Amino acid sequence: SRIHRTVERRRRVAGSSGRRVAVGRAMVADEARQLPGLGRKAGCPFEVGERAPLSRGAVNYRLEGPEGGAIVVCLHGLNASLASFGVLGAALIARGFRVLTYDLYGFGLSAVPGGRLNPDLYVTQLQELLDFVQQQERGPNGGVALSPVHIVGYCLGGIVATEFALRHPDRVGRLLLIAPCGFAPRSEAPCQPLLFGCLRRRCRGSLFLGLVRCIAWCCQLPARYYLRGKELDSFAPDVRDPDSEQFRAYARKNTERYAWALPRSLNSCLRGLRDMPIWREDFAGTYERFAASQVPVFFMWGDDDGVVPFSEAKDLLIDIFGPKGSSCILLADAGHGLILEEEDVAEVSACATNWFTGSQDPSWLQRLDTWSLSKQADAESNGGDKAEPQPAIVGPSAV
Repeated sequence: SRIHRTVERRRRVAGSSGRRVAVGRAMVADEARQLPGLGRKAGCPFEVGERAPLSRGAVNYRLEGPEGGAIVVCLHGLNASLASFGVLGAALIARGFRVLTYDLYGFGLSAVPGGRLNPDLYVTQLQELLDFVQQQERGPNGGVALSPVHIVGYCLGGIVATEFALRHPDRVGRLLLIAPCGFAPRSEAPCQPLLFGCLRRRCRGSLFLGLVRCIAWCCQLPARYYLRGKELDSFAPDVRDPDSEQFRAYARKNTERYAWALPRSLNSCLRGLRDMPIWREDFAGTYERFAASQVPVFFMWGDDDGVVPFSEAKDLLIDIFGPKGSSCILLADAGHGLILEEEDVAEVSACATNWFTGSQDPSWLQRLDTWSLSKQADAESNGGDKAEPQPAIVGPSAV
């Protein structure tokens, strides 16, 4: 095709200057941005940021916010992209943070490396991206190294954040985990025969992925036309009013992004389900090791979360992080999309500000104490009720 011929020409030119591989990858990424979207008419539906040439492929990222602000890294969930943090990221920037968002490998506009999409890959990706970004921040003449970063891990991103903090505690200030995976039991997983009887088996899983890839490649053009302008329920966010025009548009955008590169999207989603330790049987041991570390962690959850229900995670969360003295604040009536709705984002960003800055405001400290996991454990053991959700913003950041 014309695009592929153009890419090959640019690779040959790059090779003559001794930069064949690096520039070739960059050119492929640049062409990918210009690929036609649904119906061969729409442009790339993903948010295009800067490109970081890392060892396993280029990464699409954004670093925004005031110079000198503390860096907060935001890690998105499965089948998502850096666009997930559009609302929360803006709120954190308004509070003085420098926010780093990026597409995990296999998602958004980042590369799709071979092998497994597992924690080892994603920890290496974040490590290399921080090295790259911090080098850019320090400039060509070096200078003082930047302080450890704070991390927000949302859903699947919570697993990556936990693994990174466990392996590189010197690079992490504080963690905020929002409805993270790794706590719910396998018995609550949907499509269990497909997940555990096929996809997560070595031979069966490989055959199944190959079959799905073939079907997706054959059907991608009809699927693009069929999905054009549609909003699938599976892409609707778990919010209070998913039928509002705002979130119907959000669902349409997610559908468009998924269909824009259907084989890649479907393949990466299934590989993530196969390779990532999403359930407690896979990840409880890692959480236990992390709880024994010195990195402070704080949790937030929507009490009406339909994707990672707090009721399924509560017992393990209390058992592991109660003795550490961690707290988990529940937001009243919030679903899994608590990083999308304005009223929840106001609360999350206020709590994040207090947490990341180590606020000593008495109202904030009281709130942490009220939502202490150890206190929730004591209340349950004594037959009492857990603390009631208190969605009012507290602390000096609530201005």
